[in-house]
Amino acid sequence: MDWIGNRINRTLGLTAHELSPRHRNQCVGRCPERHAMRAASIAALAPIVVTAHVLMLPQLAQGADYLRGSQIEQPVEPPSFSSGRADWSGIYFGGTVGFGTSQFDAAKQSAQLMDQAFHQLLVRPYGVDLIRLGKQGSDKTTFGGFVGYNFLFGDVVLGAELEYQRADFATSEEKSASRLYTNIIPTTVPSTLATEPVGTETVISVAAHSKNKIEDFAVAKFRAGYVMGNFMPYLTLGAAIGRIRSDGRASQQNSTTESYDTYNVVTSVDPLTGAVTYSRGLYAGRASFISDRGASGAGVPKSGYVPGFAIGGGVDALLTDNLFLRAEFQRIYFSEFKGVEAIVDTAKVGAALKF
Repeated sequence: MDWIGNRINRTLGLTAHELSPRHRNQCVGRCPERHAMRAASIAALAPIVVTAHVLMLPQLAQGADYLRGSQIEQPVEPPSFSSGRADWSGIYFGGTVGFGTSQFDAAKQSAQLMDQAFHQLLVRPYGVDLIRLGKQGSDKTTFGGFVGYNFLFGDVVLGAELEYQRADFATSEEKSASRLYTNIIPTTVPSTLATEPVGTETVISVAAHSKNKIEDFAVAKFRAGYVMGNFMPYLTLGAAIGRIRSDGRASQQNSTTESYDTYNVVTSVDPLTGAVTYSRGLYAGRASFISDRGASGAGVPKSGYVPGFAIGGGVDALLTDNLFLRAEFQRIYFSEFKGVEAIVDTAKVGAALKF
């Protein structure tokens, strides 16, 4: 604390000569009032000077830190995946992988083919509705890609997107049936002394099959989403077109058997007039024959493109300013193609780059 005492002495105007032992000896008894006054001043100023220098210590320490460089480590902030507010606007493209299910309904197709197979036949009313094909499903892994553009309006995102998916959904269904009908076909055997018609029996056999496949499809859709930090849930609505192949065929066979009873014919001659008469005698047995038989079919393989509409929803998660992940569900209702109606559901995940 010597430097504090020196500062006090300079403040009171004390010189080195006055502070020397020689001067103090010379002044003994000669200037008591002067020394008493100075002693009182020192006692009064000492606390003030000490307090001022204590308050200056932090500033002096900071100055020293500045000169030698601060040794205090700053806290390390955790890395941020996105700078500031998430920006979803702009163009983007990416790829997806997922799981899809399809459902093909061939009921209308089988009805159309059966109607063609029984066209203008007498047995048509009895055979055309014997069988109906129904719904069949298929599950497949899907692969695809997408490209789109987003417009940002505050927290609302509106955009358009084009998507392609490879799927190879395929189903196959076959059915057959036979039925026996009696007397649906008029008999051709007349009622005579020798014959008596019993009736007809008609057997109708039908078969049908339908094989359907959607190889791939594309969807052009509008998206509407809402920004929630680095996440954006959204809904979609769009138009789809798929490449489809349908192989449908129906066939029928029918045969009619006529049965009749036979009798012996008894011949009688009138002895007076000589007139000859005939009458039915004893029962001789039953006979039958096939009076009608036929077969026909309809249907050819068809392939082409079928339109549809798509609805769905999902969520995008922004990892960095230029990379995001996606999870999405989508359902597509395809229009009727050659009597076949199809529905495709896909659940997929993907990743994309945005600019």
